[in-house]
Amino acid sequence: MEILIGFVKTVERSKRAFALAGALGAFACSPSLPQPAAGQPEPAQEMPTSFKCDASKGQTRPLIVEWSAPDRAALEALAKRNQLVVHFEGCTLEPLRQCAAPAQPYRYTAITPKDEVVSMTSVQELYANVPVHAVELEGKLQQAGELRAAMKIVGMYESPGNVPAVDQLQGDCASATHVVTALTVGAFEFSAGRSREGSAKVEVLGAGAGARDAASKETLSRDGDVSACANASGADTAPPERCGALLRLEVATLVKQGEGIPTCGPGTRLEGKECKPIPKPSDLAPEDVGFVDDRAGFHWGDRCYKHFKAGALNHARAACQKGLEAGPEPKIRGMILFNLGLVDEAAGDKKAACEWVRQSIAVRPGVTAVQAKFDGLDCRKLLTGG
Repeated sequence: MEILIGFVKTVERSKRAFALAGALGAFACSPSLPQPAAGQPEPAQEMPTSFKCDASKGQTRPLIVEWSAPDRAALEALAKRNQLVVHFEGCTLEPLRQCAAPAQPYRYTAITPKDEVVSMTSVQELYANVPVHAVELEGKLQQAGELRAAMKIVGMYESPGNVPAVDQLQGDCASATHVVTALTVGAFEFSAGRSREGSAKVEVLGAGAGARDAASKETLSRDGDVSACANASGADTAPPERCGALLRLEVATLVKQGEGIPTCGPGTRLEGKECKPIPKPSDLAPEDVGFVDDRAGFHWGDRCYKHFKAGALNHARAACQKGLEAGPEPKIRGMILFNLGLVDEAAGDKKAACEWVRQSIAVRPGVTAVQAKFDGLDCRKLLTGG
């Protein structure tokens, strides 16, 4: 309540200051206008909030550690559905629930855990780092002398697609200005209070700052458990339990109407500004015309592989299909299916390649090289969309 009252008074002072400035501007040429005495300082004027919000212009990586837990939870839930579209202007960052981007969902990338401390000791630093709630935090900054975000970072959720254009969005998107291209996750503590040793020497989150500093610090918000972050690994496909708090967003301005580059899905490739099916021609090589396989598909499979190695994917595809039509035994069938996977991988259709490799595993399980190819192409994610 004290912060709110202080804010209202600040706005009233700003209005009076602007009214006075307008009056002075109207009579600036009047010789009878009284001037301040020589050497006497002019009265200080409070900077309007709109001017302070200009400090966030160009900011593409705002912190969200000052957001309330319900707001961060809502943002996290939205991010699990699709890429976030937002209205980001000055001190306003509003997720647009009814607006959808065409890009694929976020994918998690684990990193070597890192510590970061962001110290804010001025109004400009406050508005530049936490623009959304900077107005409410001004009084706290003035009282405490410093606001500090101590973070343990373990990974990022990133959007693999291109930044869409305005006309590529779907839904209620009239106020859309940006998309969120990445979300940094881990654990954090957001606090008020100047360190006796100075911000540059403050111990990072989880290391402890000593009893004296702890006594002079007020925790404003925290999320995640830094001890749980110790379990983070570079091989993680998701952040460790209790170490997935949202810390920071990365945003990108929407592309102008008509200038967007689509993100092509599996089985398609970009041609100009359109996604078109990957061509998969299939025709027998001249030397294969009239060939008779006396081993029920084995020789066709061998010819398929030789054409693949020579880069003749059209001939390889046709030879493999001939081999499957010959009704081979499971071992030979699995080999031919694997070869078809190699052909589609070379053509640029990894999802189709994964389907062939999956079928190869089904007819001859336990073959190490086939399983390694399945894992190397990240087929589980491609085939399930997870």
